[in-house]
Amino acid sequence: MDSQFPQPSGSNYYRMPEKKPKRLAFALLSFIFSFIPILLCCCNIYPAITVFLIFISVTSLIFGVISLASHRDGKGFAITGVIISVIMIVSLIFSLIFLAEPCKDMMKFSQHPQEYIDEYDETGEVPEDFEKYNDPKYDWFWNSMGMNSFSDFYGQFIQQYKEQNSWYLQSPYNSGSSGSESNGSSSNSSESSPQETTTRPANYGEDPITI
Repeated sequence: MDSQFPQPSGSNYYRMPEKKPKRLAFALLSFIFSFIPILLCCCNIYPAITVFLIFISVTSLIFGVISLASHRDGKGFAITGVIISVIMIVSLIFSLIFLAEPCKDMMKFSQHPQEYIDEYDETGEVPEDFEKYNDPKYDWFWNSMGMNSFSDFYGQFIQQYKEQNSWYLQSPYNSGSSGSESNGSSSNSSESSPQETTTRPANYGEDPITI
């Protein structure tokens, strides 16, 4: 009876396809690394930091290209990482070339703010260290900010800096010289003042003693 129904051979059985593990490592690394320069761009005031961020972006780009070239999973992550990395590399190189000198001058001002403020309050002119930004080739930039020249920008910058950092400019750590001068003047005044003489009653039958 069993012979009337042919038994299926082993080759006729349907075999379920094996699930391949997803290979998302390179795509995810590219996606994550591409956002690091964006998050750290606010700290990008030193050329060394800019070079480091360029290195991170290049690494992200390499991971994304490897993921796409080897047809791995996470294509969307890889494409996003590649696009953001390319944009960041271009912008960081631009900032490294064109903004390196302004960043240096900003650091120079932040290290000696009181000197530059006193010089501007005394002369009303831009210090010699920053006079180069009065070049007409920068006028388009100052005009875009509503200024006629760098002199207008610098004057407004000094005013805002004094208002926002008055606590620092008036601190004794920043005005130690004035304190020492005042102490010196007070000591000089005390030295120059004539000595006071006081008398005390002498013993009975003796003359008063003057001190």
